[in-house]
Amino acid sequence: MGENNKRVIDRIKIAADKGDPDSQFILATMFDDVLEYTNKEEAFKYYNLAAQNGIAEAQFKLGDIYYYNKDLLLPNINKKLAFHYYKLAADNGYAPAQYELGDIYCDGMSEYITRTGKSVTVVSEDKTEALKYYKLAALGGVEEALINVLALCLDQNKIEDFEQFYMIADSSEDEMIRLDAHNMYSSYIRFKKQLNSSKLK
Repeated sequence: MGENNKRVIDRIKIAADKGDPDSQFILATMFDDVLEYTNKEEAFKYYNLAAQNGIAEAQFKLGDIYYYNKDLLLPNINKKLAFHYYKLAADNGYAPAQYELGDIYCDGMSEYITRTGKSVTVVSEDKTEALKYYKLAALGGVEEALINVLALCLDQNKIEDFEQFYMIADSSEDEMIRLDAHNMYSSYIRFKKQLNSSKLK
């Protein structure tokens, strides 16, 4: 490590250890992602500090750590804590976490407990909550959420919401999103015709 780089790291660490949340997150990211500085235990420590100080990206990163445990920092995966941190980040306005919450609520989430040999429900399936978080993620720029929003709007007969998010999907630069949205729009037109004909009876 060059002398200049060491001085920069030292300054960031001083600020982080004094409680500056942004410095804590920067330091965690460096320890996590920059090969020259890799130290996963220190990354975990500073992600925790930044998360406690309200940094949504750090909260999301902790969710990933508890969900996947890919760096084997924990004795076991802990989906309950993963959900806790994902939800903190989502409710803190972080769009990728909102998308993650949409996925979790859409299918529910369970965890296998080795000690008992049984699966326990961590989060029950809740399509209303799933739609809420997918909508937030889509409005926050996560385009992959748009198709999930459209599908759930069709499923829940939310006509106005479908129309609003279809317009967003139809203007996407991603051709696959536009194509999927157009396919869903055909289903929407059929559904709307059925709805109108039932009202006339």
